Amino acid sequence: MAILKRFALAAGVILGLVLSAGLLAAVGGGDQLVTTNQAAADTTSSQHSITVSGDGSVLATPDTAHVTLGVQIQNAQLATAQSQATDNMNAVIAALKQSGISDQNIKTVSYTIYANQDPSKGTGEVTGYTVTNLVDVKIKQLDKVGSIIDAAVSAGANNVGGIQFSVENIDALIQQARQQAMDDAHKKAQQLAQLGGVTLGMPISISEGTSNPPQPFNVDNGMAAAAASGSVPIQTGQNEVTVNVTVSYGF
Repeated sequence: MAILKRFALAAGVILGLVLSAGLLAAVGGGDQLVTTNQAAADTTSSQHSITVSGDGSVLATPDTAHVTLGVQIQNAQLATAQSQATDNMNAVIAALKQSGISDQNIKTVSYTIYANQDPSKGTGEVTGYTVTNLVDVKIKQLDKVGSIIDAAVSAGANNVGGIQFSVENIDALIQQARQQAMDDAHKKAQQLAQLGGVTLGMPISISEGTSNPPQPFNVDNGMAAAAASGSVPIQTGQNEVTVNVTVSYGF
């Protein structure tokens, strides 16, 4: 009987210690429990988002033209072809300068020597050489593009590769297009949130893409003949600056 009483007393003491430890753990660990739940809630909320794309577009009249032109000479002798190409190109550059184009706006973009072969002989025998010298001409006075090409062709240019029109300073245009794109994205997100019965929050992520493609005006060597018979008609049209954004909004 004494043994049973001692056992019961010891069991009671142990049970009391266990309960006390549990109570302390509940009281002392309360902050940790709240923090864990809060982290789970934050993770869940960050996964709720509405992702949309927005577009903005601004039209602008070009203020700069780039024209690629030059000479192409064929001759049986390489030295003769090079000499003729050099003389003709010097005359073309002089004509460009007389038309008001400064040195910094005339840039060599290609100088090639090509060995001509007669494929019918099948021996790879060189029958002559083609020398091509091309420059990029930057023109700010767009109303003179046609007359400048005329002057270059009259001076000996027989290769006109193309014309590209652009807007030189487009920062302000990009900002306008960007504002339009963000407004467009926000309107789309607001509508989706309303349809989904949720409240639209702040943007979580934003990415942007821009585009300012030049308007190509492709021509071939036939343009040289046209210039010889009359002024080349040039139309600048308009350039379009576009911005696309992808925005994720939380809710």
